[in-house]
Amino acid sequence: MKRDCSQKFISSIWLVPVICMMASACANANTNDYTVHIVEPAVNNHMILEDGPLPPVCKEATAIEISACRGEYEPASFVVTASHALNEVRVEVDPVIGPSISWPKDAIDVRVVKKIHRRVFGVSSVIPSLLVHDENFITTETAPVEPDTNNEQFNDAGFLIASEMKQSFNVANGELRDTLDLQPVSINKRKQFWITVHIPDYAYPGTYTTTLRIVPGNAAPTELTLRINVHPFTLLPPMTEHSIYYPVVLVPEGAEDWSQGKQTGGGPCITPSQYIAECKNMVAHGITNPNIYGGVGINPDDTLDYSHIEKILALREQAGIAKGQPLYLTSAAAEPVSRPLTDAEKEQRIAIVKEVMAWGKQRGYPDIHWAGLDEAWGEWLASEKDSFQAINDGGGKVFAATGIQFYDLVGDTLRKPVLMSPLLGRLQAAAKQYPSDQLIQHADDIAKGASLDLMAQGDIYRKNIDSVHRAGNKIFVYMHPPAGVPLPQLQRRAEGLGLWRIGFDGSMNWSYSHIKFGDKPIDQNLFSSKVMRVKGGVLDTLHWEGHREGIDDIRYLTTLMDTLARARGRFPGNSLIRETENWLSNIDVFEGNLDAIRQEMALRIIALQGLGYKAISPEETLESINNINQVRIINFPQPWRFKLVPVDEKTFLGPNPPEIDMGLQEKWFDPAHDDSHWDTMRTDTKEQGWGQETGYGWYRIELPLSAEDAKGKFAYLHFGACDEDAWIYINGKQVFKHTLASTGLLPEQLWLMPFIVPLGEIELTGNDLMTVRIKNTQDMGGIWRPVRLIVSHEKLTKQQVEALILLKATQHLPQRLP
Repeated sequence: MKRDCSQKFISSIWLVPVICMMASACANANTNDYTVHIVEPAVNNHMILEDGPLPPVCKEATAIEISACRGEYEPASFVVTASHALNEVRVEVDPVIGPSISWPKDAIDVRVVKKIHRRVFGVSSVIPSLLVHDENFITTETAPVEPDTNNEQFNDAGFLIASEMKQSFNVANGELRDTLDLQPVSINKRKQFWITVHIPDYAYPGTYTTTLRIVPGNAAPTELTLRINVHPFTLLPPMTEHSIYYPVVLVPEGAEDWSQGKQTGGGPCITPSQYIAECKNMVAHGITNPNIYGGVGINPDDTLDYSHIEKILALREQAGIAKGQPLYLTSAAAEPVSRPLTDAEKEQRIAIVKEVMAWGKQRGYPDIHWAGLDEAWGEWLASEKDSFQAINDGGGKVFAATGIQFYDLVGDTLRKPVLMSPLLGRLQAAAKQYPSDQLIQHADDIAKGASLDLMAQGDIYRKNIDSVHRAGNKIFVYMHPPAGVPLPQLQRRAEGLGLWRIGFDGSMNWSYSHIKFGDKPIDQNLFSSKVMRVKGGVLDTLHWEGHREGIDDIRYLTTLMDTLARARGRFPGNSLIRETENWLSNIDVFEGNLDAIRQEMALRIIALQGLGYKAISPEETLESINNINQVRIINFPQPWRFKLVPVDEKTFLGPNPPEIDMGLQEKWFDPAHDDSHWDTMRTDTKEQGWGQETGYGWYRIELPLSAEDAKGKFAYLHFGACDEDAWIYINGKQVFKHTLASTGLLPEQLWLMPFIVPLGEIELTGNDLMTVRIKNTQDMGGIWRPVRLIVSHEKLTKQQVEALILLKATQHLPQRLP
């Protein structure tokens, strides 16, 4: 039985999990050789190590179920634990089967989680982090080192560390480049695999399935079923903006670049093809507007040089980064300086900014930001104020990474502050609670020490965030958390719903390797990066995938809030709208289950979009009537009494149409009025109304319903059509009108439209008088399609009454319905 959409939603809202794992053991013939566990949720803060017990996010299962929208990337993961070494393990993916045409082969990408060396929480560690197709082109080795007893040593995350007798490091075996497809892997003890499903833009909503087949060279295969639910809506871009600091130097194709160790003070040197590949990776992870290092230059003759930035913009646009966004420029003409400016310098800078802004508007970028000094605060920050003001006076804006004192110093001129986050310090404090040899095992507990809610509630952060918004500006966040912290769920929470709840308008973090290398290209500063640069692109990490999931969470939230706003206007006071608003106010974005929150957002989007009119069949509409055999449809077989008040068409259509109707003056709607001398007319046998005469036509008839029949019932009148305006009276009281003014219909529409008159609020006594007054200004006029009375033991909707009449006319009603 079909029910109201909001009732369906509320009754089922808790029944649909985000990722549904079937809890049966793996159905395979090699249970003594290896086991397969699903990682649920895929994005979490646990590190799945080669030795030791599996974390609680790993569960034995034979199926994975994910939900996503068209165009979305959605992750899943599984772990293979071997009782003895497995050789040449392949993962095969069958074609996707579902409602739409076939998906491309690369819609489902399988990679292995590769261990690399890096320092985590102050300890030199080898952890699973990189997502690769070929696990053999990078290996990790160890070598002894001499202890340094004279100097404190700090790792790349800023943690103080003790001297170590052995040092791990990453080694590239040949060219630093991954393969396009997953290569066979060896599993000595345990290996984690990562699945990324990219839903095609053309996929129909519905459920799709495929089979993942784990095929070792020395053991029997195992199959996993992957079910993909495609939502019936499209995600909107996020309400927040996500940028990154991206310090690179562009060099020509074939020139010496980062892979030969080439870098300058501006960052690693990369070629145009590398730049495009990295920008495409950013776009695929929700980063649609990275900073541009080296903006508009100045020629020797003091003219402005746009050649470099034009090259950069052309490459960005080729990679899918759209025009129309703000440009974040560093090292650009008229960049801020930390000293007072003379009047002449101010005027010169204003002129430069005006010229650059005019160029940007013509180029498709009307909003341009200049970078202030990086991480400046106190008097150093305040000393830039003249420069900030000059840029503002020229029509530009300033952005800068800074600390919590900025608003009192330059709050009126720094138009987009990028506020330093305290998460690094909190993670350091949380890590100190555990012995150094146990930090990796306690990664999830350390992540909880970030305490995002303290930032949301802290007075100093509220002062900065709220003051910026009150001034009509936006505020971003920086190092939130630091890019290289390998805690995927923390990255997701901080870059996603946590960002929204705290009140930031966007983020601007380090996310790509930059600034420092070691002796070799593979020696990259991973603390400042969520990826590792390789030839032809980058290698994603688990926490980079978490970053994308956070942005997707914001996209679901943006879509829900947009849908809610539209529904609020159309259906004010609807219970589902009120309940969704309350739910949004109370969701726990700092500690709650993010997958469950996202799934509920999806359910609410679908339910809110389902409010209002639904194109369902008459048969489906009538399914919700509990006892259709108690519904009666009654015709009006007897003739109506009829009288016309003539008004000529010229008068009706003239500049001063008459408002006087003799019938109204003499109250022809009153039961006491004598209509015995009126003409008679039937309305169920012809479709001509009363004819072509213009004027006011009056119809009177008794409802074919006794007082006993009406007792405890719901009654409705269905008018097939009236030409033109119609007013309905019961026992002398006007109860309904179907006019151009009341319906908003056009004249050419009004005369064709059926309408329903509910009589539920009217006390019927039997033999009740119905009067119908109709105004006709030209051509045919009057009741020209049948009128019927519907009586029911239960309340009916407008759609149900319409379905009853339609099926009655086509003789498709249930046989026992009167």
